[in-house]
Amino acid sequence: MPTFLDLLVIQGCLGAYDVLWHHEWKECLPERPQAIREQKLHGVRELLYAVAFVGLAWWRWQGAAAWLLAGILAVEMLITGWDFVEEDRSRRLSPTERVTHLVLSMNGGAYLVLLYSHWLEWNRAATGFALVDYGIRSWLLTALGLGVFAWGLRDCRAGWRPPIPADAMPPAHAREV
Repeated sequence: MPTFLDLLVIQGCLGAYDVLWHHEWKECLPERPQAIREQKLHGVRELLYAVAFVGLAWWRWQGAAAWLLAGILAVEMLITGWDFVEEDRSRRLSPTERVTHLVLSMNGGAYLVLLYSHWLEWNRAATGFALVDYGIRSWLLTALGLGVFAWGLRDCRAGWRPPIPADAMPPAHAREV
C-alpha cells in the first residue's frame, strides 16, 4: 500500500483544520475585502487538491497522464508559494496558523517525495489511467476530494465577488477563543 496516500490523507485533514479553524472561524476570510486575492488562490488550490485526492485515490496516472499529474502538482506548489506571500501582505498570521502551514509544507514535501518513485514507474507505462483500489484510503481521499472541491468552489466565489463597500462591512476582527 503506497505510503504517500497516508500522507495525502493527513494533508487533507490538516488542510481542513487550517481552513475551518484559521480561515473561517478565526479570520472570517470570505467576508474580508482585503482577502479577495487570498480567497482566489485558496479556491484554485483547493480545486487542484480535489483532482489530486480523487485522482490518486482511484487511478494510476500513466505515461503522458503522469506528466499531467506532475503539472497539476507543480501549479499547486506555485500557488502555495504565492499564497504565503499574499498572506504576509494582507494580514498577520497567528502562531498556530504559521505552524500549521509549516507542517502542511513538510507533509506535502514528504508525500511528493514518496509519490515520486511511483510516478517514475507510471511514467514508463502506456499513456492512460489504470484503475486501482486502495480500500479505505481510496474512500477517505474521495471524501476529502469532494469536500475540498465544494470548498474550492465556495472560496472561488468569495474571491471573485464584487467588493463589499467598507461601510457595509461588519467590524474586522479575529475571533478569540
